[in-house]
Formats: sequence, C-alpha cells, structure tokens
Amino acid sequence: MDFDQLRAFYTVAQTKNFTKAAELLHLVQSTVTTRIKQLEATIGKPLFIRDKRSVEITQAGQALLPYAERILKLAQEGLSEVAALNPYEDRLSIGSLDSIWSFLLEPILKEYHLRYPRIAVRTKTGHSSDVIQYLLDHLIQIGIVYIPPALPNFEVIPFYEEEIVLVASADHPLARIGMIDVSEIASLPLLFVNWGQPFQQWFSQILPPGYVPKLQVDKAQLAIDLVKEGVGVSLMTRSAVETELSQGTLIHVEISGSKPPKRSAYVVLPRDKKNRPSVEKWLSLMREFGYSLNEDIGSVDRDGG
Repeated sequence: MDFDQLRAFYTVAQTKNFTKAAELLHLVQSTVTTRIKQLEATIGKPLFIRDKRSVEITQAGQALLPYAERILKLAQEGLSEVAALNPYEDRLSIGSLDSIWSFLLEPILKEYHLRYPRIAVRTKTGHSSDVIQYLLDHLIQIGIVYIPPALPNFEVIPFYEEEIVLVASADHPLARIGMIDVSEIASLPLLFVNWGQPFQQWFSQILPPGYVPKLQVDKAQLAIDLVKEGVGVSLMTRSAVETELSQGTLIHVEISGSKPPKRSAYVVLPRDKKNRPSVEKWLSLMREFGYSLNEDIGSVDRDGG
C-alpha cells in the first residue's frame, strides 16, 4: 500500500467514475485501474463493484475510506508544515467552532496575524468532536471547544464562561415587559439554537413532554437576524448578541424561576506542544484579551480586551 494507491482509491470513491478520477489525478485510466487492483491485492478484498455503467464502493471500501482520507490529509499537513517554515519562522494551526470564531476569537486572530508576521496561521472549523479529531490527527496544535474531552497527554484549560440569555427585537411585546417566567417559554415563538449540554438538559426539563420548537436554527447569526426581523425570540449566548444588546436592536428578557445554565469554553492542546513559541504567543494573547486560562473558569473582562 502506498500514497498513490490510496489517492487513486479516494478519488474513485469520491467521483464514482474511473475516467473522472484519472482526469483529476492527471493520469491515464489504466494507471488508476492498476493502482486500485494493487491496493485490492494488498487488502485481499475488492474495493469497488464496477460494470459498464456504474461504480459502487464495497463494504470493505467503505471501511477503508475514512482512514484513507485521514492518511492523505495528514500527509498534506506534514508537507504544509515543512513548507510553512520557509519563509516563516513557525506555524500555528487552530481549530474551533464557527460560533467561537465569530463571537470570541476573531479579534485575537486578527491581532495575532498583525503582531507576528513571521508565523503562518491556519484555522479549521467544525463541531467540538471534529476539533478533537483534528487534535488527535495532529492537524492542529490548539483546539477551542465547548465540550471538554478526557484524553491522555492533552491539557484542557477552561477559559470562558458566559450566560445564555433570552432576546427579543426592540419592538416585540416582551421587550416592553422585560421579564418572563420560565413556564411561559413553551408558548413563545422560539427560534431554537441548541447550545449543547447542560443547556439541552435544562431546556428539556422546563418544557412539556413532546415539545418541539417550530423553528430550529443551526447557525447563531441566522437566529439573530430572524429575531431582529421580529420572526420570534431566541436563547442566545451573551457574546453572540453583545453588539445588538449594546445598540438596542435586541433586548434582553429576564427569565424568572429557572435560568439557563452558563456555557463554558475550553482550550485543548497536546502537553508536548504547550511550550512551542507559536502556541505560547497565542495563549499569551488570549490573556491580554482578558481570558484567565487557569484552573478556574474565568469570565472575560471585556473592558480589559
């Protein structure tokens, strides 16, 4: 098994067509076919079922596919790591969730980019589980997530804790009242964003059995835009709506009876990477922006950053 065989296998699996795969790889079709046959001989099982009209991946091929993808990505990452050292002094890869990038890390990333021109920076975005896998695959040096993993040889640092608040547009009837009992949330036109555990557990406990939000949104900014347009109200992290609250386009509606649990964010990094200069500089910059980065969860001091 070699990289050329894996690359041929992965490309055929993606295209379901040997001719298209050969075009993408800049090879003749017979070479692609030979490489697939060599890989099948090594594995001892067919990877594709092919006839004159179609190509279908086998169960063995399905089992191999995610590993082939990870191997190829790791190989590319290794080449990029070496290439980045010229003309740069170091390289930093950071993975996080879209909401964390948008509402917490964007100003830090901008300052890091401007302050350290000799360090090449790469970002990756995914769910918490994706970010942890990036760490395990050595695709990133720092992961910033909402769900803390329990992994050997990794350090997990809580750095931020924030409220989840109910918000409405400035002209919504709730904005004039300013408060609602938790038992009334089920009757609201709620735009639901799932903020994970323990929020999900709290949400299930306060609502009647079988409750399903009429509109579930998987992107915070979309929910914010819809709330501003008066479509409904939403439970949002305070950082996500900080600008709108300060401008008065959204109003914070207090919840009495049972408040949503706070949401924590964590920095995750391999212990053997913590002293790498590019990593140290990123962590130091986070502290400059007001994040505590110690064993106690610290709320950011917005005035300090």
